[in-house]
Amino acid sequence: MDTHRYAQSLGRLGGLARARKLDPAERRRIASQGGLARSLSRHAMRRIEANFRYLSSVSSLRRASPKG
Repeated sequence: MDTHRYAQSLGRLGGLARARKLDPAERRRIASQGGLARSLSRHAMRRIEANFRYLSSVSSLRRASPKG
């Protein structure tokens, strides 16, 4: 007995039933919120990666500069 697969199918049924009860404007609003959240998450990831690249280059410049 694969309980994980059964739980997935039951969850899917619940989601479909909820979607049928919502009007199209509400489904569109929810989908838009999801798209915005994904977009913001991607932008945040890019900013974090850029910050680490900047930190790495600054650190390498500090090591390369002569102390004196």
